[in-house]
Amino acid sequence: MIHFSLMQEAGLSVAAMSDKSDGDCGSRDEAVPNTEAFMTLAGAPGVRPVRVRQVHGIAVVCAEEARGASLEADGILLGKAGIAAGVSVADCAPVLLFDPLVRAGCLLHAGREGSFRNIAGTGVALLTHRFGSQPSSLVALIGPCAHGCCYEVSPELAAQWHRAGYACRDRFLDIPGTNSAQLEKAGVFRHNIHIVPHCTVCGGVFFSYRTDKTSNRNLVVMMV
Repeated sequence: MIHFSLMQEAGLSVAAMSDKSDGDCGSRDEAVPNTEAFMTLAGAPGVRPVRVRQVHGIAVVCAEEARGASLEADGILLGKAGIAAGVSVADCAPVLLFDPLVRAGCLLHAGREGSFRNIAGTGVALLTHRFGSQPSSLVALIGPCAHGCCYEVSPELAAQWHRAGYACRDRFLDIPGTNSAQLEKAGVFRHNIHIVPHCTVCGGVFFSYRTDKTSNRNLVVMMV
């Protein structure tokens, strides 16, 4: 597992991501023991993270609304201590947003579709609307995901990306760079945006769908 120490230094109680050594921490029932063990290592023993049915969209829900429900969304807002949010990833980018002044946060699952539709900007806007956060106060982290070295797509998809003005080199999409630019456009200061330099496709540390076609997932959790 990896601790996102920058986010914890900013004030998050928990900010971590599982890796292959933690086993599958996806949403299947058989992954529950791995998830429980990971949560203990992450610093939240006995805490069950609020999760949603991820659909590669841009819907973001409040943790209190999603708790015990089965909502379709790709982001979770946090504003209450003791509640953890979790998203499953295996090449998609986890984006963590935190406002240390009002102690509110947002955890996003930013895949290709969500990134193209600006889920990062949606998260910033909802923190502002729901909790009164100022974008300039936010600290952001884009976790391990498929990087531009490995995320090759079809010519048609690459052309869409180019037309939108998103970060792209030939047919290789830059998901972290795209989300970083969207966060900056939404008002987050560049020096408060951190990209973890681990590519899930070629790094070998994390589960990667593009590499292994695996159904196993890495779990990203945060708790304010």
